[in-house]
Amino acid sequence: MAARRSEFEIAEFEIREMERTMQTIQTDVLIAGAGSGGFGAAIRLARANPDLSITVVEAMNRFGGSSTVGGVNCWEPGVGGPGIHYELYERLAREAAKIGIGKSEHAPTAAEPYGLSLIEPDGSYERTLRRSALDGAEWRRVHFEPDAMGAMMETMLRESGNVAILYGTRLTDAVRDGRVIQSVRAVHLRTGETTEYRARYYIDCTGGVHLARMAGCRTAYGEESKEAYREPSAPASASRVVNGVTLLYRLTKREAPAAAQPEPQADEEARSWMERMRPVAAIGAYPNGDWNVNVLPVMQGQEFHSLSYEEAMDICRRRIGAHWQKLRKLDFFADYRLRETFPLAGIRESHRLVGRHVLREQDVRAGFLRQDRREELIAYADHALDTHGESHIDGPNLKELAMPYGVPLDCLLPQELDNLIVATRGASFTHIAAASCRLSRTMMALGEAAGIATAIAVEAGTGYSAADAGLIRERLQLPAFEEKLKREWGLV
Repeated sequence: MAARRSEFEIAEFEIREMERTMQTIQTDVLIAGAGSGGFGAAIRLARANPDLSITVVEAMNRFGGSSTVGGVNCWEPGVGGPGIHYELYERLAREAAKIGIGKSEHAPTAAEPYGLSLIEPDGSYERTLRRSALDGAEWRRVHFEPDAMGAMMETMLRESGNVAILYGTRLTDAVRDGRVIQSVRAVHLRTGETTEYRARYYIDCTGGVHLARMAGCRTAYGEESKEAYREPSAPASASRVVNGVTLLYRLTKREAPAAAQPEPQADEEARSWMERMRPVAAIGAYPNGDWNVNVLPVMQGQEFHSLSYEEAMDICRRRIGAHWQKLRKLDFFADYRLRETFPLAGIRESHRLVGRHVLREQDVRAGFLRQDRREELIAYADHALDTHGESHIDGPNLKELAMPYGVPLDCLLPQELDNLIVATRGASFTHIAAASCRLSRTMMALGEAAGIATAIAVEAGTGYSAADAGLIRERLQLPAFEEKLKREWGLV
């Protein structure tokens, strides 16, 4: 009679069998994550080199990440650079009720704890491209339908003809040899099938830099101490505190077709949270008259990340239920019902790369004309140093900035690898800098820089060390863009 295998031998046999039957796919470039950064990277790279094969791996079912699946269906006011966002807006604006310009019309009060942003019929897109050194009444933002935005991103990529898009697929591990990632494995979430992907270059556009972490790159999490980077507003001691998490929901008129999902039910914990925290909500109008509700925040970041994703989401849904129970009692929302709760949490911060350069509070405050590494800036932002929930940072003028600042190329490059670049909120920023450098159009700009850096590396036949910041700036037309910033901010 044959000897019985031990459990260890059975497991080892199953692993070997899986490896023997696992499909291996070759691609020139693999992009992990199809959020704003992933779209920016893919579209720039695909257009820069049509001969490349590009594979995008995404766990969700559409492009856009937090800005579509996560319900952050708004581009907040801020510098966008001379990038692909213009084309996205222009193409969506040709379609009825898909995108519009928003203007703040109601500020939160104790009786009405929400801000309202309404569609401005003749609003100018150019006015949405600035926040710093403006009064809040002058801010404009972009509101859009998430399905339309995700579909347009996909359409633009499929037009290129050299991008393969794999939805419902999640990376599980990476194989590294010295300073090079050789391959990654990804599982299809519906079938459970695992596939190996071998690429020459990898772009990590996942929010928590998951690929970089799988490959052993150094990362940071939470608040740094003042000693770490000499940031003037940093606390004396480091902590695990990160920016708060939101779960967004959408309201529609009562006479609209019935919702596909039941309203979330509040429990005692959720009602207690609502009474204790009394959160303010940012509410924006969709072009069709629905409302997008962003509760600030629904859960402390540290609490969210201490739980499993499923546990945290369950608590967040119940808290949303408690919030809606309160909101619906106000006269303004009496004729509305909850249409949907978005399936992806709005995570503002988690793990961050510690790359070849770390963007600090001092860089953000200095502005692009005075900060270090000015000749290496490959993307720009001017959003406030904006935290939600628990925070230990403390300093003057923590919110608004005087002018835009830039992100140096080395913030996208890990210290440990030559064929990986990142384009995400998890790039090499301190906790304080990350509070500003996290919005959708900024992430798109980081992605565009990563895409061009990859095209340059391919041309040179080397790693990302060949991706000279000056050449990236030239191809993205950033010197001319800086001249535009100088004129608009009165810096000439």
